[in-house]
Amino acid sequence: MKVVCVMGPTAVGKSDLAVSAALRFRGEIINADSMQVFIGLDVGTGMPDAEMFKAVPHHLFAYLEPDHEPDAGWWARDAADTIRDIVGRRNVPFVVGGTFFWIRALFSGLARIPRVTDQVRERVVSMHAAKGTRAMHDMLSRIDPETAGRLSPGDTQRILRAIEVHEATGVPLSRFHGAGSVPAVNADVLKIALSLPRDEVYRRINARVDQMVAAGLVEEVRNLLDKGYRDSIRPLRSGSYVPVIQYLSGEIDLARMKADVALSHRRYAKRQMTWLRKEVDVVTVDQRDKDKFLDTISAFLDVG
Repeated sequence: MKVVCVMGPTAVGKSDLAVSAALRFRGEIINADSMQVFIGLDVGTGMPDAEMFKAVPHHLFAYLEPDHEPDAGWWARDAADTIRDIVGRRNVPFVVGGTFFWIRALFSGLARIPRVTDQVRERVVSMHAAKGTRAMHDMLSRIDPETAGRLSPGDTQRILRAIEVHEATGVPLSRFHGAGSVPAVNADVLKIALSLPRDEVYRRINARVDQMVAAGLVEEVRNLLDKGYRDSIRPLRSGSYVPVIQYLSGEIDLARMKADVALSHRRYAKRQMTWLRKEVDVVTVDQRDKDKFLDTISAFLDVG
């Protein structure tokens, strides 16, 4: 089976081109963004708009409650099942997103890590709330120096995940990763990484944050909190939402909130671009060259 995987940094324009390709090649789109799996977070996660959803089938978007804690293995199993369903309909799966670790889990596999209980996860979240991210990174350096060495001190999500695994099992996450892995699905995969000059990516990010605020980013967060969700749930710990919570609590003003959200997105984009430079078997295409993008897919699928 053949699968097209459209990758690239945030705000580069993956969704637009993926929809164009899916329309041309009888495709269906599978979400590979770890934030777009959540219900009620359309604005801050840059969810595809209603017209895109109408144009072609979309899968694994907005299908989990905001307090769910999905991991790469969970998503990879769902994505693998979806790929097989799409191929069974004689359509082409398009895996689209910027959560590259999840994409790796799907096509290359991950080590089998024991499940972390809610009690352990809540304990680690409480530790983080009391001590802060840098202190948690220091803790990880003591219990799992190998994992700590490859993570930025500001990479909160992965730091907490590694500590959770150690708390639950007494074994460093790096030891599980060294034990081998099995892909969630066996497929012939074309990985296309969309690129733009860094300055252009940053310009798009800044403009998109303005659009998000205008589209109701603050109201989106207020609505979640009003429904009783805690500000410690996974999506609200992300850089898209922490500044909004600080704004709602009066800690910062609107201008600072927008600046902090944009800064978080730019840092994320920088990490994504660094990852893609190290990724193997990736075809890099300028996002502005739509013809080359479509021709590359056409050649892979061996269609006219």
